[in-house]
Amino acid sequence: MIAYACNPKGSGEHWLGWGWAEQAARAYQVDLITTTNSQKLVEERARECGITPHFVTLPEWLKKLTSHLGGTGSWLRKIAWQFRVAKLAAKLHQKSPFALVHQTTFHTFRVPFLAQHLAIPSVWGPVAGGESVPPGFSQYLGKAKFSESSRRLINKLWLHFPPVKKSLQRASVIFVSNRTTLEFLPRAVQGKCQIVPPNALRPEDEKTEADLPSRNPTGATLHLLYVGNCVATRAIPLVFDALIQSKLQDYKFVIIGDGPALNDWKQQAVQLGLANHVEFTGKVPYEKLPAFYQSADALVFPALRDSGGSALLEAMSRQIPVICLDWAGPGEMVDDHSGIKIPVDNPGCTVKALGEAFSRLKSNPGLGNSLARAAFTRSQSVFRWSAKFELLKSCYERLITKQ
Repeated sequence: MIAYACNPKGSGEHWLGWGWAEQAARAYQVDLITTTNSQKLVEERARECGITPHFVTLPEWLKKLTSHLGGTGSWLRKIAWQFRVAKLAAKLHQKSPFALVHQTTFHTFRVPFLAQHLAIPSVWGPVAGGESVPPGFSQYLGKAKFSESSRRLINKLWLHFPPVKKSLQRASVIFVSNRTTLEFLPRAVQGKCQIVPPNALRPEDEKTEADLPSRNPTGATLHLLYVGNCVATRAIPLVFDALIQSKLQDYKFVIIGDGPALNDWKQQAVQLGLANHVEFTGKVPYEKLPAFYQSADALVFPALRDSGGSALLEAMSRQIPVICLDWAGPGEMVDDHSGIKIPVDNPGCTVKALGEAFSRLKSNPGLGNSLARAAFTRSQSVFRWSAKFELLKSCYERLITKQ
């Protein structure tokens, strides 16, 4: 198993990278290749799980050479690291043949899977990266609309980068994070793709019905919550427009997080006359988030380009329904019973549908309760690591028995 991002005590992809290896080790002998970034932690946990870790780093001269190139330098380092991984994997395979090779992180098709040259079954992913802002919504990005246009073009070019092209062609199975990325990939490889949302519940969010605290009774005020990075593609101004169009008067929208778009959002809230209804808390420590979730009627997550969203799972596991766009990762994580998914046909219709969703929740508490129960059920049935393990085992056994 190859995981560039891998940290048993990390967050995001780093924690998920370790999680996939830990689950595979429940049924298989796992050799894990990762970076030296969290070596001590990986070694400690690997001993507990019976995983054999291997650590690959890059020469200092290459790190220094690429350190001044920004994002380009970062991708060059990742690709160079993959070439070194492929060499190590070949040596290990020669000593003790593997039955299968699986590259998990980073969750993007732009980091090629070069260890497929071992001529054994291979699994790649979950991969994302094919997400883009829906046509017509760039007006909600501000200055970021120019970088988004460039990103879309660069992604298309990446599909023709020989190592990426070969990785897509050679993989036996590709786990794809969401339907948007699936449809972005070449048609020739879509048949071997399986949609697998990468997110998983943390142990503290794995609950049973008996574990759930009683929710605070909802009063007349509609309490909406956003948790996450404050970046342009999260499109909070969409929510501002929808709240205005809904003509709701008794609501509170709490925005938790920090990032480059925060100041712009604050200014827009004031300019639109929403300052009395919108609260910006800044970044909040993880241990203090449950109190915010407890008082919320819904998590609003209007991401225009996102492969997932940890806040969605945090909310769902606490019986908080999600209102999100029916697009990319969030649209895959939430179904029609556990939240309200808003179409992205055009900005006008999206704003109207968002406003109507807020009005429905305000006028129909029973709807919120029904969505909340379904959100909890979905979080526990689909996003536990035990479900990921069954998925891995089913896929691995199918590939291994074909040899």
